[in-house]
Amino acid sequence: MTIETQRRAAGSAAGRLQCLNCAFAVLAVFALSACISEPRDVGLDPHLSDPSSRRVTVFVSTVRASDEGSPQTFNSALSPTLRFMKHVISIPPTHKADVVEWPSIPPDPGREFVTLTSERLSEKEFSEAISGAHDSSVRLFVHGYNNTYQETVLRLAQITADSRDSRTAVLFAWPSRGSALSYNADQEAAAGSGPGLAKTIEILVRKRQGRVALLAHSMGGWLAMETLAEMSRNKSKTVSGLESVVLAAPDIVTADMIRQLEAIGRLERPMTLLVSKDDGALAVSGFVTGGRRVGADDVHDPWVQSAAKQYGARVVDISELTASDGFRHSRFTAMVALYSQFHTQIGDPSAAHYAGPGTFVFRAATATLEPITR
Repeated sequence: MTIETQRRAAGSAAGRLQCLNCAFAVLAVFALSACISEPRDVGLDPHLSDPSSRRVTVFVSTVRASDEGSPQTFNSALSPTLRFMKHVISIPPTHKADVVEWPSIPPDPGREFVTLTSERLSEKEFSEAISGAHDSSVRLFVHGYNNTYQETVLRLAQITADSRDSRTAVLFAWPSRGSALSYNADQEAAAGSGPGLAKTIEILVRKRQGRVALLAHSMGGWLAMETLAEMSRNKSKTVSGLESVVLAAPDIVTADMIRQLEAIGRLERPMTLLVSKDDGALAVSGFVTGGRRVGADDVHDPWVQSAAKQYGARVVDISELTASDGFRHSRFTAMVALYSQFHTQIGDPSAAHYAGPGTFVFRAATATLEPITR
């Protein structure tokens, strides 16, 4: 083979490799954007509601910087100051479970989610509002990668409306850029948001005396676990004061998860991990940054079964649930509407079919957790 032929062959191979890399990059963008694929220009400006609509209140604790262009929202910069908001959202009478009827411009209150009021709160006002809420329990939601502030507010409003368990809804909003191309930037933002989340947890647990359920999705699961691990290392008693911890499709490398669990120790009630081995977004996340994600664990794997028992975790395969996104990364939202049918299995140790530490399959048809036995 001549030098020229070798040069052409090398160039051709390099071209093929470049195309392959581009293909993987495109796949990564589409897959990771599955974390959220809703309209990016959703607003939270106040509007009138439909008389037959339902109202949901969403409290917010955020380390996002204030958006000077809109007093109702925040941008993607990390702020050293924890800020607080209260949004009242109108849920349309035609609302369907597991769906956010995203508002158009202007929104249609008869068919779409509409913001009724948005109010800035001081820390004292936020704390007092949580204390005075109609329900004694709180759901603290930590969103995942590629989310704008507006989208996470409306997503929690949907979760709250569908669950119908009357928990007070609190969102911890960290400064995701809301861009499929910003995975690494979002990781850095999540890493810098731990102190804000820790303070939020402390405020809520202090006011609700253990009636706080933490729900974290995707990269928000990594942020939640890092925060709980750091609080545990600092001998904080707040972690043990949480009623429950649920990680939905956690975007956490296995080695990181083990390190975090070792620091946190066994909780009084089992930590719940909602997993799907066919989660396309987590598969691409693992390819892009390296390492298999916990959210893609196989509950039939003997190692996963052993680890669940060792660390006192409840690992639940939710693959039977219908996915609202093409990459099967947000199945947990379909589980919310079924909560009333299976909550005793995970919340009442005296229940006949209580699901303690171990591995399970969630049967969508019966809304029950079926244990995996070796």
